[in-house]
Amino acid sequence: MIPLTPFTIKALRTLRGAFFLQEKSILGQRETDLCIFVKTQRTMKPIYCLLSVCLLLVGCRESRFSVPGYPSHQVSIERFDQDFQTEDPTVDSAFLYLYATSIMEVGEPGSKLYKDFYTIFHNDPDVANLYDSCETTFLDVSQLEEDLSWAFHRLTYFFPHMTIPTVYMHISGYGESTVSAPGMLSASLDKYLGANHPMYSILYEPYQYRRMVPEKLLSDYLMGWIRSEWTLERMIQKDRLLDHMIYEGKIAFLTSIVLPDEPLERVLAFTPEELAWCKANEKMLWKSLLDNQMLYTTDKLNIAKFIEEGPSTAFFPDESPARAVTWLGYRIVEAYMLQNDAATPSELMDMVDAQALLSSSLYHP
Repeated sequence: MIPLTPFTIKALRTLRGAFFLQEKSILGQRETDLCIFVKTQRTMKPIYCLLSVCLLLVGCRESRFSVPGYPSHQVSIERFDQDFQTEDPTVDSAFLYLYATSIMEVGEPGSKLYKDFYTIFHNDPDVANLYDSCETTFLDVSQLEEDLSWAFHRLTYFFPHMTIPTVYMHISGYGESTVSAPGMLSASLDKYLGANHPMYSILYEPYQYRRMVPEKLLSDYLMGWIRSEWTLERMIQKDRLLDHMIYEGKIAFLTSIVLPDEPLERVLAFTPEELAWCKANEKMLWKSLLDNQMLYTTDKLNIAKFIEEGPSTAFFPDESPARAVTWLGYRIVEAYMLQNDAATPSELMDMVDAQALLSSSLYHP
């Protein structure tokens, strides 16, 4: 039986004329133009055409990267932020060590520096206020746990030998957004309190704090873990801008297929308007890299200007978002997967030759 989706209902109401659907992507959202004309000159023929239309439309919605089954591992977030603040004696000792030595950098638990930090942390009114803000914003994390469970289900389907980390939350005093270590992944809640959080306008530029929102936490968790599994050093063969673009494109692409419902602009840390600008100016951006001979530059300062945060991307128009080359990297990777329709995500991540990937993608905006 054909499901009564909005597409089938519309098809049933359109026995005369044309039914047009545009899609543009291998993720089931972009890169396919399907134009089906249903004529009503005979009695039985339109019915068979209609059934074909409905089946095709349902099929078009199926992603190439759909994953069967349900999560066998339910993510339960360890609230280290709460345990540490309330001085819970059962606090996770492994993460406490990571928190003290690597996140806060106050020495090993028990050291004099750590004890001083501990005293200040639990008596400073500003820390108490920050903790209250985090608790209010992240009072219920059940939906986030559900989303993470599905994301890691998809990720381990493509990479069966990958370990699912224990997921934590902590407070760092506006430090790194996410941190990872073998078997552990954590996010600093004070970096996701919403763009209107009073301290953000003091500590950060608008282009930074506009994405410090709770909705960004899910994709940052996944990107943080993916980056820890495929480090820059491991994935880059030659230290050229192209290699960095392809690396960032792979990270974004892999994140997008394990979070199929996450907007691409959120994955890329763009606003919807910035992503729309990149789409409209893709050809110009690519031409600019080629004309200015920047694609293969090894100048570390210039590479940093292209891939680091800022109000816009250097060498591009002021209207461009920062890190606009990550969008180009994503598009190259997407083109590669379209041209190589049998390639798996595992094979994609194993391919470290950026030039070979670019050539095979036939990318030409």
